[in-house]
Amino acid sequence: MRSSGRRVAIVTDSTSDLDEADARSRRIDVVPLFVNFGDTRFRDNIDLTREEFYRKLASLRALPTTAQPTPAMFEDAFRPHVEAGRAIVCLTIMSSLSGTINAANAAALAFPAAEIHVVDSETVTGGLALLVQHAAEVARDDGDAAAVLAAIDRDRAVLRGFASIPDLSHAVRTGRVSRAQAFVGSLVKIVPVLRIEKGKIEEQARVRTFARALDTMIDAAATEANRADGARVCVIHSHATGDAANVVTKLRAKITTTPVSFEQLEAGPVIGTHAGQGAVGIFVIPG
Repeated sequence: MRSSGRRVAIVTDSTSDLDEADARSRRIDVVPLFVNFGDTRFRDNIDLTREEFYRKLASLRALPTTAQPTPAMFEDAFRPHVEAGRAIVCLTIMSSLSGTINAANAAALAFPAAEIHVVDSETVTGGLALLVQHAAEVARDDGDAAAVLAAIDRDRAVLRGFASIPDLSHAVRTGRVSRAQAFVGSLVKIVPVLRIEKGKIEEQARVRTFARALDTMIDAAATEANRADGARVCVIHSHATGDAANVVTKLRAKITTTPVSFEQLEAGPVIGTHAGQGAVGIFVIPG
């Protein structure tokens, strides 16, 4: 029988790209990163919606920049739970991509008597969403902090992400890919498929077309999901609804086990800044 209250609060950052209503229903607090268009600063998915962001991205020549939250923003998220006597588990974007975890750790120091666990998710976007959702389920079922952290540790160890970006220019201009890599890729018409796991982003494969890249991701993700029943699957895209829908259809057909969850999310402004329009990813936590 479930407890009406919860002993553990779950906090994350906006690079989880959670649907706002879903986060609210699961009682997940989301601390936004920032997206800057020139001198104007927007809180990710609060001051700037996904629709507004992608419209700006397509119409403006200068790319936006991104910035991590301040420690004060995490303090504001932690404070109500500290005052209510709850433990807190805060999952952030992988530390190799952002210093967001440093802001969360600094905020935790403001509450020395509280039980606050700041965890590097070692992933991003749909992968972070899957970790946070499962953590919230454990907390909902009256799990204590140790139970939540154990679930996260298990999930992180097996979580695999696959992504492909059709246009590397955004990743070059924001420093995530070198100009030489992008030049060579465009010169020989190579589309990379990336693998995201355990805090690292590495090359999974090189193919000749984006369509082939999507099929490569589908095959790799299906292999992970088919290890056992109970997989958690998330297809994420940056303003590429059609491609994402096709990936969902093909992936469902290749998964022969029974997933516990399967969803499609759209990347928000922060992830969209670095990936550009058209990127697609698949994240899987095998059962």
